[in-house]
Amino acid sequence: MTRPRLSKPTLPWPTRSKADHEQARERTLRDATRLLTGGLCAVCRERDESERRWLGYFVTESHTDEGVRARLIAAAGFCPAHTRHLLADASLPWLMPQVHDAALTGGRPMLEQEHTRPAPCPACVTGQAAEQRALATLLPALDQPSVLRAVLEEAVCLPHTAALAAQANAAQAVQMTTAARAHLDAPARDHEVLWLAGSDPDAPHRPAWHTALDTLLPRETEHQQHSVLDRWDADAATDCCPLCLAEHRATHRFLTWAATATGRGQPAREETGLCPPHLHDLATIGGPNTTAVVQDNRDTWNRRLTRHQQLIIARRTDRRDANAYLLAAPRCSACDARQVAGNRQAALLDAALLDPVRTRTLEHTHGICLHHALTGPTLAPRAYDILTARLALLRWEVDEVLRKQDWHTRYEPCGDETTVTVRAPTLLDGRVYAGLPVSPAASPVPHAHQRSEADQPPARPTPAR
Repeated sequence: MTRPRLSKPTLPWPTRSKADHEQARERTLRDATRLLTGGLCAVCRERDESERRWLGYFVTESHTDEGVRARLIAAAGFCPAHTRHLLADASLPWLMPQVHDAALTGGRPMLEQEHTRPAPCPACVTGQAAEQRALATLLPALDQPSVLRAVLEEAVCLPHTAALAAQANAAQAVQMTTAARAHLDAPARDHEVLWLAGSDPDAPHRPAWHTALDTLLPRETEHQQHSVLDRWDADAATDCCPLCLAEHRATHRFLTWAATATGRGQPAREETGLCPPHLHDLATIGGPNTTAVVQDNRDTWNRRLTRHQQLIIARRTDRRDANAYLLAAPRCSACDARQVAGNRQAALLDAALLDPVRTRTLEHTHGICLHHALTGPTLAPRAYDILTARLALLRWEVDEVLRKQDWHTRYEPCGDETTVTVRAPTLLDGRVYAGLPVSPAASPVPHAHQRSEADQPPARPTPAR
């Protein structure tokens, strides 16, 4: 006889009272109001502050945490912007060798593993998580008039306004896109690029590289007028990754042309689309055509917002497709120029390596960086062999600096290996220095207990025999 199956007793599920809902609503409004207080842009600010806090804690505490180190190893180091942030910190002499050690520990094995790419920068991941939390805080509070009014009045940059519009209900999305279009139709303001592109904490640190790249443009033209190989020989002899050099030089040339060209030689509208970082760089470079390029980017945004609004109102397509159209990354002509230049330089590198004379020459130069070996186009095997040899020497220097950081080695003189703290980025990721060699002014201060050779006690005289 089969026993009847007894159902489990159901326990009463606790329901939220009206007071609980009111408290949650007040908390949501309070959090959103806090975010929106402080100027443009609330979401960018949360992201940037989160990254700064994470890096500050990394410097003081978490660099010794095994989990943090594992993430840094998986990413083969930090991204260029956050590496520059750390290089500018007072902790440079003692901390950066540990960062380079993690980059080498993670990056070198990836050279032997096909289809393996570094994980995202851990500081960037932290910032992106804070960015999503900020959006999630604002979204449920949009039904509050004060919050929606602040968003409509540019408390949030245009890219993050679009991100909110894609997640809000249809009525709120139409309100936000209508307000954004009205701002785009109005005359440009002083903070126009900040609103169009969002904040970029790394932007103020890049003008120094723009100045250095300015001097390279006429040299490239001069060498290429003699022969292509003259230009290649000059690039290969420069103490940096030749692929990074070509990419950043081409990007800077394009942005300089876009900002300064006038008359019939100026770029057409289809050539002026820029991503947020390059829009910031264009504004920094400046020139008579900068206003026109910025206006073209305003017009592009206006067309996207208008089309998205039409799709929502007319319901001609699925809402997800309309949102995907709105959030699709626009084509950046400067990024296109960078990619073409990098691919062409890589092809020239492969061709030069077929020449035994130039192969021997390249063996005595800097060679490609680890970033391009892991993420760039496939190159001739000899290029990777040269990189492997450079990384082996870099590995020894980093280990030596770390060894001499110990208190018990304070009697040993410090040599040129201490400069590895600023030299390593050119070999690990040439983008850190915008594809350029290390500046002569960049010299690390020895660790407090590491004395220079001049500070060492004099050697004892050798007794006469």
